[in-house]
Amino acid sequence: MVNTNFEKDVNYKPPTSYDYIEAEMAQFEEVGGICSNKDDVNEACCTVRSVVLGLIFVVGMSFFHQWGAVQIAGSYISSILVIVLVFPLGHLWTLIVPKSQPFTVKEHGFVLVMANTAWMYYSVFTYATLTTLKVLERDNLSFPYYFFFVLALQFLGFGLAGVLRRFLVWPADVIWPQNFPLIALLRSLHDRKINASEKIQNSSQTRSWRSRFSHNRLLYFFVIVGVVFIYEWFPLYIMPILRHFSWMCMISPGNNALAQLTAVRGLAVVGGGLTLDWYEVTQYLGSPLILPSWAIFNIAFGFILIVWIIIPIVYGANVRDVRSKPIGGVVSRNFTAVSLVTAFTSFACVSAVFMHAILFHGIDIWNQFRTKKLGNMGNDMHARLMSLYPPVPDWCYLELCAAALIVACVTCDHAGWLNWYWVLLSIFIGAVFVLPFGLVSSITGQLLHNLSVYYICILTIQSLPFGTSARKIYTFIALSYVVFVQTLALVQDMKLAHYLKIGPRPLFAAQCLGGFVCSTFSIGIRYMYVQKGKVGTNWSLFNNTQLGWNLLNDYVGFFSGKNSANQGLLWAFVAGAILPIPGWYLSRWPKLSWMKNLHWPLILITIGWMPAIVSAGALFTWLAIAFAVYFTYGKYTWSQRHIYLTSGALDLGVNLALIIINIGLNNQKTGFPHWWGNSADGTVDSCAKALN
Repeated sequence: MVNTNFEKDVNYKPPTSYDYIEAEMAQFEEVGGICSNKDDVNEACCTVRSVVLGLIFVVGMSFFHQWGAVQIAGSYISSILVIVLVFPLGHLWTLIVPKSQPFTVKEHGFVLVMANTAWMYYSVFTYATLTTLKVLERDNLSFPYYFFFVLALQFLGFGLAGVLRRFLVWPADVIWPQNFPLIALLRSLHDRKINASEKIQNSSQTRSWRSRFSHNRLLYFFVIVGVVFIYEWFPLYIMPILRHFSWMCMISPGNNALAQLTAVRGLAVVGGGLTLDWYEVTQYLGSPLILPSWAIFNIAFGFILIVWIIIPIVYGANVRDVRSKPIGGVVSRNFTAVSLVTAFTSFACVSAVFMHAILFHGIDIWNQFRTKKLGNMGNDMHARLMSLYPPVPDWCYLELCAAALIVACVTCDHAGWLNWYWVLLSIFIGAVFVLPFGLVSSITGQLLHNLSVYYICILTIQSLPFGTSARKIYTFIALSYVVFVQTLALVQDMKLAHYLKIGPRPLFAAQCLGGFVCSTFSIGIRYMYVQKGKVGTNWSLFNNTQLGWNLLNDYVGFFSGKNSANQGLLWAFVAGAILPIPGWYLSRWPKLSWMKNLHWPLILITIGWMPAIVSAGALFTWLAIAFAVYFTYGKYTWSQRHIYLTSGALDLGVNLALIIINIGLNNQKTGFPHWWGNSADGTVDSCAKALN
């Protein structure tokens, strides 16, 4: 019998393992179907093998991503690809190195956590810091300035992540669905045990090929990878028109109303414009297969309400002369109907997320604030299992963060990029948003990156005495936005380790070592390229957004002078603060308790990506896939783990196709022979009228 009394005393010795207890499952079905409810505290984790493999992948990914940044078309190495590549290497080590123990899932997870530091560096680099580095590199200062700046960026989030563990890692209801495909694949690779029902099915001589395929998880996974890899050659290379396939517009190409309403870059009404490319659909929104069902219904409700009802009303009323421009379109100097409404939703999201956190999570936040130990998190199985491991005190994270803060202040001030007191302000602004937006991302599985936070950083800059100094502007943005995203990325990996039962101390070592090596090699490689005159042509992704471009290129002020008409958007902050209140009040009545699932911050965040980054057609396709899976297979059946394996397989197939196509063809300027499917007109939308 396993002793479940975990009160710490001098005579208590933790058990070496937990037996499987059928009745003791996780509180959430998504977690219960994916994450193991047993653990062996003596299982190898932080070993020479895991550290060496982790360093190999951190260095390799850092080089690959920085090399891609100066190419015509860059590629990336995703977390799911890391898992697949590490598995044979771990077992090869066992065969080659004498007296090696079998490669464990915890070692595999340790390597993944280290590699994720390189993946997140690339992600933040693409979204926000690329432009900052390009601006600062014009000064042509010595290497230490850039090295310490990037090193500080990498570690600023550590202190906040350590403090926020009690809010965003330890509670059972912060499930971080982004980790489920990774855990599903890890367990499929390492867990060879099958239950009694599968034994009976395996012994049956009449078992169908479909049954064999569906119950062999690895076969299922790699078959889907192969199919997606082959298919993605069409939208990515052979037939790019599939990425913006406005099929309904083709019925009557000259019909302007049909184009504006149904095209991918229009409103995609009734699916008249589809994005038949998994990469295009999930590049910014993430996989639709991992979200809880209530989150999918929220996004669908918001899409119908805002895109199909409110935007046509704004367009028909000709607010701000939007009828003289396409209803959606892409980035332009002036607002279109879609960009005007989504600017409103982006601002409204800021106040909505704080109000939502106070109303729906305020009591929990207060109780968790007083919780100092993991063992005090209540009757949560995973928390009790993790409480057996020696903890990492908050002061370890805070000291690391303090060191990074000092380095950032000294480096930026001495280099003349930003005064030290503005550095403190920028970091404070980013830190304020971590907890409320972290609750959204951890519960819904949606959007680690956030346009609203980026916009607030820019609006703050316009009220500071920076003038037109690009150095100060972009340094402020990088510091503020990176501390926000980096903290959430660290917390997400902490939850991954929580589910895999990787102890807090090995986790801390993996994140610190990975972060240091990644930042060192990444900036070193980039500095080498810059000295050779190779800087690439790409800029930060957020620069390409409608609002981001306008804010950064208009130094007068977004709400003043010639832009005084934008003052009407200030009402968005009031509207955002009001929106969560009715749902919270009505949910107190038993018959309306379902209203607690009405999540306005999630709705506003998702819609805010339109139109420049996410088109209406891409979001409609994303929702169509989500509902197709929900209403056919669901998630709470025998196929639960298969759904997450499918999501991972789709991502892996796209990743492999993208690497080969970009490196072998696009970077060599080898295009596919010209035909209707890859015409230049289809690069943004196959319906030209939607852009006119």
